Amino acid sequence: MTGTKNLFIVTLLFLATSCSKPNVEDLWLVSEESILVTDGFARDVDIRGDNAFVAAGQSGLQVWDLLSSSKLNDFQGYVEAGEFLEFDDLAIVERDSVNNLIFVSESNRDVKIFYFDYGDSIHYRSPPIMSARTRGLKSYPTFKGQFIMFTADNDDGMKWGFFNRDSSNILGIELISWVLEGGGEIYTPGKPIGIDSDGLGFIAMAVDQMGVELYSIDSLGSEPVLINRIDTEGNAEKVVLTSDGMFAACDDAGAYYIPKSSFLNGDNNRHKRFAKDLTVDHISIKDNIAVLSLGSKGIALYDVTDPFSPIERGIFSIGYTYKTKFWGDNLLVCSREGLQILSIGQ
Repeated sequence: MTGTKNLFIVTLLFLATSCSKPNVEDLWLVSEESILVTDGFARDVDIRGDNAFVAAGQSGLQVWDLLSSSKLNDFQGYVEAGEFLEFDDLAIVERDSVNNLIFVSESNRDVKIFYFDYGDSIHYRSPPIMSARTRGLKSYPTFKGQFIMFTADNDDGMKWGFFNRDSSNILGIELISWVLEGGGEIYTPGKPIGIDSDGLGFIAMAVDQMGVELYSIDSLGSEPVLINRIDTEGNAEKVVLTSDGMFAACDDAGAYYIPKSSFLNGDNNRHKRFAKDLTVDHISIKDNIAVLSLGSKGIALYDVTDPFSPIERGIFSIGYTYKTKFWGDNLLVCSREGLQILSIGQ
């Protein structure tokens, strides 16, 4: 009788384990192709072609050739009014190749603009723009000499504006700055942390304890209009738009998929929460692959072929991970170990 009882307990434990973890045969594989040593923490990355622009924390701004894994530029700081100023802790970076600009922001700071044409220096274009509490940004060049930017302003809400290049010549010295020509700020009761846009018709924003918001725009430069706000479990930190909906990283509440129809129709119940037992800081999406950044636990992979039924494909301990971004068929991982280049085998 005792033996039968023990067998029953073991069987229950096996069933419980098999139900809580994916089948080993269903797991995807992750292989490290190379690691780019950034010295400081690789906090953010933007990609243009085969070049990576890295916000390397206290090591400043770096430009890497991904094909050769070689560092092209390493900027610890910049010159303003004849004085060299060091970066404190770069957390956000974005490249505007049309205007040869790099936008950077340090933790909870405004956005600085630099001119960069792959030379050996960056040129500061003062004054800084947007909010002193910028937590995320998306920019779009409309044509050479103009760009539009949306930011998650942790003080008030969404800040947006379009900027024109302004140049003057004083004593033979060309002075260049970017001047705000229009825009505004849209108040939200939440504390914006993340923002994404398709640059065509929608903007998504993560507003911490208040959940996520979806805005519509008629065109780039038009005023965003709030469609709806949907509450989420936990703190909504980062969002990513897809053609049909929005994925949201919600810290210790895991992740969400919310279709656009939920916002448009006011249906707050038609969404899918997944990775409930994980702390998710960021999400990247490509085709059927969702990559969840888990901080000290590395990354988790999910098959989102059906976003209403995500399938876990493995958790990979690759070091402390801030965020990820796809580069072709490879995955770039911003981590404390540097910028990791991984391949994913399905």
